Amino acid sequence: MANKNISYQDAYYKNEADANRYMSYVNAAAGILALIIWVLYLVKVFTIPDHFYLAVCILFPVISVIMLVPLFFVKTKMIWKPGYKYFILFSLLAVIIALNIAIPKHSLLFWPFAVLIANHYYNPRIGRVIFGISIISMLLCLYIGMFFGEFDENLFGGGVVMPDGSVGTVETFEERWQLLHNLMLSGNNRYIKVLVYYFFPRAMIITLFFMVSNLLNRRTYLLLDKEIRIHDEQEKAKTELNVAKEIQLNTLPEEIVDSKDVEIVGELKAAKEVGGDLYDYLDIDEDHVAVLIGDVSGKGVPAAMFMMKTITSFRDFAAPNKTPSEILREVNSSIFKGNKKSMFVTCFLAILDKKNGKVVYANAGHNPPIIGSDKKFHYLKCKSGFLLGCMKDAIVSDEEITLRPGESITLYTDGITEARDINGNFFGEERLLNIFNKQNYTFSVELHHAIKDGVANFVQDAPQSDDITFVTMKFQGSDYSYQEKSFDAKMENVPEMLNFISDFGKGFNFPEDFRNKLVIVGDELFSNIIKHGYEDNGGVIFVRLLFDKDKNEFALTVIDKAKPFNQLEVNNPEVGSDAKTQTIGGLGIMIVKKIMTEYAYDRINDKNILVLKKSFESK
Repeated sequence: MANKNISYQDAYYKNEADANRYMSYVNAAAGILALIIWVLYLVKVFTIPDHFYLAVCILFPVISVIMLVPLFFVKTKMIWKPGYKYFILFSLLAVIIALNIAIPKHSLLFWPFAVLIANHYYNPRIGRVIFGISIISMLLCLYIGMFFGEFDENLFGGGVVMPDGSVGTVETFEERWQLLHNLMLSGNNRYIKVLVYYFFPRAMIITLFFMVSNLLNRRTYLLLDKEIRIHDEQEKAKTELNVAKEIQLNTLPEEIVDSKDVEIVGELKAAKEVGGDLYDYLDIDEDHVAVLIGDVSGKGVPAAMFMMKTITSFRDFAAPNKTPSEILREVNSSIFKGNKKSMFVTCFLAILDKKNGKVVYANAGHNPPIIGSDKKFHYLKCKSGFLLGCMKDAIVSDEEITLRPGESITLYTDGITEARDINGNFFGEERLLNIFNKQNYTFSVELHHAIKDGVANFVQDAPQSDDITFVTMKFQGSDYSYQEKSFDAKMENVPEMLNFISDFGKGFNFPEDFRNKLVIVGDELFSNIIKHGYEDNGGVIFVRLLFDKDKNEFALTVIDKAKPFNQLEVNNPEVGSDAKTQTIGGLGIMIVKKIMTEYAYDRINDKNILVLKKSFESK
């Protein structure tokens, strides 16, 4: 066992603990049996020599107590102790030995039982030890029982002929010794006959039981070993996939960008541990931002590797004064090299000019995006282009549209439109477009959340068959100013976070009463995240502040990696209700909602994202 790995040891000892638990019940049953035999002896159901009376009266109650003791340890950590099994097994052997001495005629069948019970453990060595002890103990018990135990005429060659010619029994130790001596003198050596005719047949039966049970024990032991090794390999592979997933997610950009002139929200939800979908966005220069989405053929690790290669190539070749088609052609040349498995990727790349909203885009066999605003969304009519990675030269071309302030463009993969419910029906393009035109969305986060909810409500319990990825870029077209900062999620840092908000307001001459209200909002939100989200275990809180000078509009974005925690869903308490019965944070969140006019929440890539907005009158 010394060279086994830790996970095997854990599994082995778990099985051993289970065996200890069951053996505790078996021992308790044996203890109860010993009590029953003791009571039967007291009422003279069977007889034992008088000189053995005191021993029986003491031995059987003591044995019963010992056998019942393990019941008190079943619910404790004692059953996990390596030595605990020896206490159980040897106490069981002690009972069998005592029974075979006291009543050999009725207890010989317990020896195979001891061997079978020992092989209940996944350790052939224990079975061999108990077998050896049982064989030796059985022989000794037979000889000891000839003198001290219940009178067994079979040990004396049938009925015993007394010196006066009568047939009967002998009770005292001296009488039995004299009888055995007389039998030996008459040519009937009972020691040898007991060994040959009484011990060996039963030893052979026990040996047969041992061989069969030990073979089963060995087989079970090897099966356990194989099962654990397979489990170890699966866990190792799972760990490696989790690492790959972490690396892949870290390759993606931030989930939300809300800066001057543009708001971007993106998410990737892989069908497996790792996926082949991709999205990316980056500032090419001060005035241009590029947004990319793609879908690699296949699933799993190969697709994830190809996905990362595509993103890396995009970041290498995206540069000022390059058009989307030029970038995609260079990406194609890069991923085509060494692509022996003939994998491919569909891509859509758009570059936004933040000064005027002009979008230049190129499509390489991807789904057409959705553009628009205020319930006036539609699918963009664009050329399909050709897949990347299949051919040395990519066939893609540039096209152009112009977004008005407030309009957005949403790129997505077919994991959304081809999502299926339990009946095999597709979600489809029409349902997706209906979500966009269902209501007005103040924040891209609201739209993002509506898309996820729409797909989830349609799919219900059906398994996810494909990666789901989508990214929305909204053209603000306003004169935005913003600041952002990360804080350690500790209560002592809350004043620093509040000062960050207050100082931002002072810098843009926010009215004092409005600044004070923002401090109240921040205090409630940050405290809830620290206490109820992170549960005072530490973490990071990311805060972004934006101010639209034209509209006198303030926006607060708070991002954390705590457990799923939507503060906006906290029920508003009834005014005047008992404070003890109110939901934690309910009153504070009600105040936050009264102060801020618009708010939205979403859970994206294991992060809570909360956005709040407020317009105010300037002095």
